[in-house]
Amino acid sequence: MTAGTETAQEKSSGGALLRVSSDKIGRLMDLVGELSLSVSETINSPELHDLDLIGFEASAHRLSMIVREVQDAATELRLVPVGEVFRRLKRMVRELERETGKKIDLIIDGEDTAIDKLVADRLYDPLLHVVRNSIDHGIEMPDDRTAAGKPAKGALTLSASQIGSEVRIQVIDDGRGLNRAKILGKARERGLFGPREEPDPATLWKVIFQPGFSTAEAVTTLSGRGVGMDVLNSTMKDLRGRIAVESEDGQGTTVSLHIPLSLAFIDCIILRLGSNLFCVPVEDVAEITKPDTDDIIGISAQNGSEMLRLRDHMIPICRLDTFYRRISPSEKPLREKVFIVFETSSGRIAVPVDEVLDRQQVVMKNLTGALANVRASWGCALLASGEVALVLDCERLASGAGQ
Repeated sequence: MTAGTETAQEKSSGGALLRVSSDKIGRLMDLVGELSLSVSETINSPELHDLDLIGFEASAHRLSMIVREVQDAATELRLVPVGEVFRRLKRMVRELERETGKKIDLIIDGEDTAIDKLVADRLYDPLLHVVRNSIDHGIEMPDDRTAAGKPAKGALTLSASQIGSEVRIQVIDDGRGLNRAKILGKARERGLFGPREEPDPATLWKVIFQPGFSTAEAVTTLSGRGVGMDVLNSTMKDLRGRIAVESEDGQGTTVSLHIPLSLAFIDCIILRLGSNLFCVPVEDVAEITKPDTDDIIGISAQNGSEMLRLRDHMIPICRLDTFYRRISPSEKPLREKVFIVFETSSGRIAVPVDEVLDRQQVVMKNLTGALANVRASWGCALLASGEVALVLDCERLASGAGQ
């Protein structure tokens, strides 16, 4: 891989690109993480609290800022343009075009958008499944498109853009859209919905990511096994990403992948509940509030859960000490807590905590061994104080809150 992407300024100044092993860059990022922790432990050492050190606070702040810049620079070294993945997909689209007899107008947008090399290495196979589905299930045959008043050529767009600390990659087709009746029928056969249940589109489209789920009548080289979208779902969970699906009958489907820009360092808000520390990525937090007592409702009519009234909207409350069961409970009553409202694909949830401590860029470490099975967690974060906090996965927290 190359260390960064070549800019116009580098070309004009004769700047040369240096080919560096991704393993070496990974090692550098690990060392930068250790450096960050060592600096934080030193600055926050209890032994320094009672000492009168002239100028120490200003020097410590400057050192912390330099370490933050080193972290950002190390992260940039592992970024590659997403166009490398798109070019591989372009070749496959041409092969699928010949295999299916369909005509595809492939549009690529944002190919210079940078993503983590670790993400790029794992993104091709899941994206290929989405592209195959778009061509096989979505885009119609030329005669069918003409009869429907569409151009004979189907349009397939691969798009990438950076939004805040995330990269959004979209696969957009102008085909027939997802077949609600067929998907709902298969979902009912598998017991995912009741016979009279009519889920909203966002809830229904999620079932296509279930293992083995397929609406194809026969197994072909392109589809029918029901493994493709399951692979995408598993990969996105591993990459701390999320998936959104939008579809309109006869107009097409958009599959959006939202992936963190960096897998090593996360900009987080640190939370305390009792003696337990948690952190959440900043982009997951919709609101932080301390409501009035009247805004907390003990029981909801739907499932008996606690609810928070926020500007006339009812938001389910998820207590972390109840969710994890074995962590030490907080002694504060619910009415005295601070509520962190998270925006998830299944709706908002409100998580009560005792205190919001800080906002930090933390070093993330994956949980291994028996800890790998900790529910609704991306891993652990090593904080500036030297303490360890659990990194919450708000999507899985929301989906498992009622279990």
